[in-house]
Order: sequence, then structure tokens, then C-alpha cells
Amino acid sequence: MAVQNIILPIVYFFAKIRPIEKGLVIFADAHNDKCPVSMRCVSDRMKRDDDFSVLEFYHDFQRCGNFKSLKYSIEFMRLYARAEFVFICDNFLPVSSCKKRKGTVVIQLWHGCGAFKKFGYDTAGDIPKYYKGNVYKNYDVVTVSSDECIKHFASAMRLDKKVFKPIGVSRTDFYFDNSLKEKSKEKFFRENPSARGKRVALWAPTFRGNPGNPYQAGDKAVARLAKELLSTGEWYFVTKLHPHMKMEKTDFIQTASDIPTEMIFPCADLLITDYSSVIFEYALHRKPILIFAPDIEKYKSERGFYLDIETLPAKIVTDADDLTVKTVEDAITEFDENKTNRFLEKYMISCDGSSTDRIIEYVRELKTKRKIRRTSK
Repeated sequence: MAVQNIILPIVYFFAKIRPIEKGLVIFADAHNDKCPVSMRCVSDRMKRDDDFSVLEFYHDFQRCGNFKSLKYSIEFMRLYARAEFVFICDNFLPVSSCKKRKGTVVIQLWHGCGAFKKFGYDTAGDIPKYYKGNVYKNYDVVTVSSDECIKHFASAMRLDKKVFKPIGVSRTDFYFDNSLKEKSKEKFFRENPSARGKRVALWAPTFRGNPGNPYQAGDKAVARLAKELLSTGEWYFVTKLHPHMKMEKTDFIQTASDIPTEMIFPCADLLITDYSSVIFEYALHRKPILIFAPDIEKYKSERGFYLDIETLPAKIVTDADDLTVKTVEDAITEFDENKTNRFLEKYMISCDGSSTDRIIEYVRELKTKRKIRRTSK
């Protein structure tokens, strides 16, 4: 908190003596060493635009240690003080460490769609009790997947509803690009040749606990199901854990893959998940979903949901003994595309393959309005 509330604001105070550089755009993330998929489309587009000068700032703070994290944060604050636009897609504390100058616009692209499980200030554990101030402070724009999400995001982030713009989530444009989907399939089957001619089941769960101390649930039941599916000779099983679990060792059988989760979606015939927001993105493919929720009552009381899990376009299993090959087959035969379409219309209506276009256009409109105001003065 000393770094967040004292050191970084001091750096920013002296750095903002210099004027804002018109057209300077910063893309920043503290969870990856390269551009996250949630910002990739917007970043690539702006790099090709002569009206913008793009600088990128990506460092995995958990891996680089406290000293390097401080060093990188100070470097960011110097850039932050003179940038016209700053893009982030997850919690990025340096952005919220000071009172931002009005000439800088912070745009939160966020990394998830819809609003399923509670997050931020709506649930215990997400925000450390010792944190002073609002983790989401200084956001001027937060892009979301539909109007239905605004009330939940506003509550979770403790921000005014007008900050949230239902213009879509940029990362979902990938799912509407047929050439990229075909490349994903080619890569997946090239790296997983045993999957050819079989149906692919993808297990992509979220984590339990908090980001600082995450743990997994339902492992043994899923391991048993994986073995049963593999023994039929008709299925191929892939596991993709939540990024917070990437350093954890697992004791269940899995067919590992280094391919990003979103690139496996076009190849999967069934998604098995729990309370993860991947259901919103996978639903865009209009394919079956199986939710395995063995700890649902505990999860409801400890974290909570924004929507009723029974309304999801998925087959739901809460008892480990019911997680069987037959259940998987039932999930496929009972798939209701009409229910999925209604779900998408409510929570993903703005994710139609043109989200990045709308985001870029919105940024251009902001830039034009600000230029007119400066000229009129």
C-alpha cells in the first residue's frame, strides 16, 4: 500500500509536468509477459493506424518479483502521465494509484463476458481488506457484452453505470473469423493427432478461493470421467485450467495442450465447466455445455451468482456419482439451440464479430470530441 498510495503517485505527479502526447496509446497488463488475447485485436488495429502511437507494457508481476514489479510500475507511471489513452483488460493497480489527469482516458476491455459469478466488491475475498481506495478507480470506459451486464459490473466495480458501454468484448471477434477457426483446428489436430476422428471434450473450470490462494474442486470425479470417456475409444479429453492455477500440479489424468482455450473451442464437441465465464464465449459456438457443480451450495454462500445457474443453456450435474459417460451423451442429445440463442441475446448481444470495430470507433469519437473542446477553448 505504501508503493500504491505514496511512491507511484509521487512518480506520476512529477511525470505529468510534461504535456499529454496526443495519440499516445499504452496497452498494459500485470498478468502476462506478452499481449493478452483480450487486447490483441484492438492493439493490432491501433498499431496499423497512423493517428496513434502505441507503446506496450506487459509484465507478469507474480513471476518477476517485488523489486522488478516496482521498477516496471514506476516505468508505467511515467508513461501513464503523458498518455492520451490507456488500455487494460484485468485488474491493474498502478492505474488506480493516483488522481488521473483529465486528458488521459482509461479503457478497461475486461477479460470475461457476461456476468455469472460475483466478483470485485460484490463478494468477499476478491479485494484485500487492507487495500485503500477503489481497485477500479480511474476507469473512464468499461466495455461489456450486453446491457444486462451493466448493473452487475457497476455494482462489482463501484462505478457509475455510465462508464459501462455495451459495445461488445473485443476478444470474441475471433469466434467469427472462419479462417482463424480453421487455423485453430489445424493446429489442434496437428499437436493432438490422437484426437482425429474422435469427439473432443474440454474441461475448463474456474478456481476456488481467491487469486492469491486458489484451489481446484471436483478433480477426482472429472479424472474418473476422463478415464471412462477415453476407454470408449470415441472421445479425446483436454483440460485447460484457469490461469491462476497454471503453476499448480494436478493428480488427475488429462490430455494436456498448450493451445489457448479460445483456440480449442472450435475443436471441442462438449465443454465441461463449473462457474467459469467461458460459458458465454463457448455458447457463441452453439454447442453443448455440461456444468459440473459439486460444491454449488458452498459456492453460493461464499461467492454468489448474478444469475440463476438453472437458466444456463447447459446440463447441470451437482453429484459426483452422476458425472458419467451417459451424462455426457445426455448433454449432447438434450442440447437446445433455441435456449442457447435466447441466452446469447440477453448476455452476448453485442458480441457479433464487430466488437473491435465499435471500440475503435468509440475511441475515435472520444478523440474527436476532445479535439473540438480544445479548439473551442
